[in-house]
Amino acid sequence: MMLEPERAAALIAERVRRGERGSGERGSGERGRVEHGGRGSGGRAWAQEAAGMPSADWLVQRTLEELGIHCESTDALQDLKGFLIASRRGAEIVVSDRLGPEERLAVYAHLLAHALLEEALKFEGTEKAARNFFSRLEYVEGREPSDRSSAERKAEMVADALAQAILRGRLEGAPQYAYRKTRTPARNGGLRPALGRLFIDMCHRASYMLFWHSPKYQKLRGRPEVTMLVRRLEDLMRVTYAC
Repeated sequence: MMLEPERAAALIAERVRRGERGSGERGSGERGRVEHGGRGSGGRAWAQEAAGMPSADWLVQRTLEELGIHCESTDALQDLKGFLIASRRGAEIVVSDRLGPEERLAVYAHLLAHALLEEALKFEGTEKAARNFFSRLEYVEGREPSDRSSAERKAEMVADALAQAILRGRLEGAPQYAYRKTRTPARNGGLRPALGRLFIDMCHRASYMLFWHSPKYQKLRGRPEVTMLVRRLEDLMRVTYAC
């Protein structure tokens, strides 16, 4: 399909991180005066615009459109906050125009998180054939279907954690296999590097499994110090086994 969730998530996380860093360089006094004028869920977006910075939801929408994903809003949605449709012909995200900037941002991230999980399931071979069509509905709170299965509720929980990682600008705060289907290519042949790659792969798979089944692990994995520890351990393994 035309949707490339891995690329989109990485680019959005990077731009969100750069945007927050740029806003952090402004004086806290100036931000406080501007944000004091914000109202409701759009207060932060209003503050950013008043300070001469693009709002986060505008930045994410612009990024999605640059990647070929058509985005629009409509007042026709009643029970839905938005939806995503992707096929060989392209991808489209439609959101309710009643949403505030931060709600709209959350819907973008959540839809993208579900698309990432769909790609991860396909890569791991849990689906027999690649799907050429994908759709996802985001319901207004309290309007969700009452007959959701336990697997659907678990996927919703994992998508929530993955969406938060995207919005924090720290995609690495989630296990690699949740958002990356491209594996690091082998640099060296031989038994020792192969064993090193196997061990690293097993660690990533175990982390991904825990991420699916444990909300506590999701919070732990998202901590910056844990992310740094994971990165250093993997680098150490690659150096040790020359893989």
